[in-house]
Amino acid sequence: MNRQMTASSIGTLALALALGGCGGGGGGGSSAPAPAPAPAPSAPTALTASGVITGFGSVFVNGVRYGVDGETEVSVENEGEFVGDDSRLRVGMKVRVRASDDNGDIVAERIEYDDDFKGPARNVSPDASDPTLGTFQVLGQTVIVDANTVFDDDVGDNNGDGTIDIRDLTLPGGGEVVVEVSGLPTADGIVATRIDRVNGIGGVPGTDDDEYEIKGFVDAVAADGSSFDINGTTFLVVTGAGGTVFEDGLAADDSLVGVFVEVKADENPAGDLIAVEVEREDDIGDRDDDGDRDDDDRFGEFEIEGILISVDTSVTPNVVVIGGTTLEVNDASGLVGREGARVELEGRFDANGVLVLRESKLEVENSVRTEDRVAAVDTAAGTVTTRLGITITPTGESRVEDDGADDDEGDHLTPAEFLNRVMIDDYLEARGYPNADGSVTWRRIEIDDEDDLECELRGPVASIDGTSAMDFSFVIQGVTIDVSQITSDGDFEGPGDDAIGRQAFFDQLDVGDVVKAESDDAGVGCQTGTLTARKVEFENDDGVVGSVRGDDDDGVAADEITGTPINVGSASFDLGDRTITVNGSTLIDDSIIELALGREIDDDRRFDQLPGGLTLPDLLTGDFPVRVRVTADGVALEIEDIDD
Repeated sequence: MNRQMTASSIGTLALALALGGCGGGGGGGSSAPAPAPAPAPSAPTALTASGVITGFGSVFVNGVRYGVDGETEVSVENEGEFVGDDSRLRVGMKVRVRASDDNGDIVAERIEYDDDFKGPARNVSPDASDPTLGTFQVLGQTVIVDANTVFDDDVGDNNGDGTIDIRDLTLPGGGEVVVEVSGLPTADGIVATRIDRVNGIGGVPGTDDDEYEIKGFVDAVAADGSSFDINGTTFLVVTGAGGTVFEDGLAADDSLVGVFVEVKADENPAGDLIAVEVEREDDIGDRDDDGDRDDDDRFGEFEIEGILISVDTSVTPNVVVIGGTTLEVNDASGLVGREGARVELEGRFDANGVLVLRESKLEVENSVRTEDRVAAVDTAAGTVTTRLGITITPTGESRVEDDGADDDEGDHLTPAEFLNRVMIDDYLEARGYPNADGSVTWRRIEIDDEDDLECELRGPVASIDGTSAMDFSFVIQGVTIDVSQITSDGDFEGPGDDAIGRQAFFDQLDVGDVVKAESDDAGVGCQTGTLTARKVEFENDDGVVGSVRGDDDDGVAADEITGTPINVGSASFDLGDRTITVNGSTLIDDSIIELALGREIDDDRRFDQLPGGLTLPDLLTGDFPVRVRVTADGVALEIEDIDD
């Protein structure tokens, strides 16, 4: 049955209902008037989304649940088209979803997965400080592996260290690992969200369905049309029968420059890349199957997650490029300065195909992380509790994985299925971000096939106890970090992994700082509510490329940073490594004003509406930490007292 009734069918139904209520009555006297027909139900809203699969139980994309029913079409590259079956989709795949929203009941009509890169992993470069992260290249294009990248088990533990990560893309005995990469395009390559290993793909000229693949922006085309470049990689164009096929009206001339394309290519023995097929990839999706990219899905509700590549507010409408998609936007001023960040845009296309932005979200940083053994599982409550007493709740926004699974379903699990796999004493790794109420939204939860006994906790410092470097401790996520057993100054580290010593660590420590604490290898210091640390270190981020901690409920893109202000002037101050400017519209927390005034006031105030002639040095005395929402160009939107 069709999910959406046409206007004429709704009208016909209403008329039939009205006529059906007018049957003849008896008994004399006037008959009661026929009841008014019920109002026609509103038609479902068309919705299009582009983003990364975060979970199942239906399919979650960007944390939003899309129902899968018997009519949902699922397209998976190289595996065909499937109806009502999402079993071939995996966590970390970037997909396009076409759906209908019927008063909050969102049902997917079509889900499409198409890999971004396919080819041999070369120039593998693990990060020096965290070798599970790093970069490699596919056909000269840079692939960034960050903390959110999912590796399929098929990649294999090729170095035999018990885990699967970027280091397994180098084979000990030589040879190359051919990978399929899904991710978020950047100006220079891609941030990988999922990496699979593929077999039977070698890019051999003359072999069908054997081509390598990449997507990217065309930088240049040779004057004679014999080649074109994408991010410094040259693809040769072959003319004549059996030569390069250009789809979607594309041609090997200047019109190709700046277009986001997918290239299927072979590699000859000399290492030259020969373009087999070139097609456009900057469309949103052909909803009505008419082949016309000018009306592709540019109506109804729209959501997209990706790396913001460029913002042009000098033209009307404004033009935004996010990933490989170019959008005309009514007002992109709130995105200025966000180039390179991972963002999510939500809005609705108007009659002219212009996206009227309703909200722009910056990807929040996973500033909370824990690795620990499981102490308890409560499937009824939907929670896992670790030895430290950290409660972890998988949701549709959580990328859940069972890395120790013997089957191939370890990354196609609902939260309930994941919980049913978790056993007492399993080694669990979880990452997430803290909410205003103190809870954590867990973005990635994995059962690791590890024999480790140690525990680790990372997150913003909630409080500090003690008055000196010799007797202090601090609290993260309700767990007291006991540093009394750390005997070496080398085990107190700064954000650059440099040893700073106990005294310097204590002097620098502030509420809101992100700190990582580790127990000893035997896990002796891992108990409910307390982690007896053998090492502590300041950390700046979680290795998620393009992510920014933030809160933009007002639709304004901004970072959120905490610390104690220094170098406070009449209209600026320093916080961490940033200089922040205050203007007349900066909102000041009432508790900060009350402290400076010595009396209570009724509400927060704008900086240009401060009572009693207060100045910025009066407010920010350096005696307490604050939380500041600050734009990309360093203007404070709001200053809060985090001790309030």
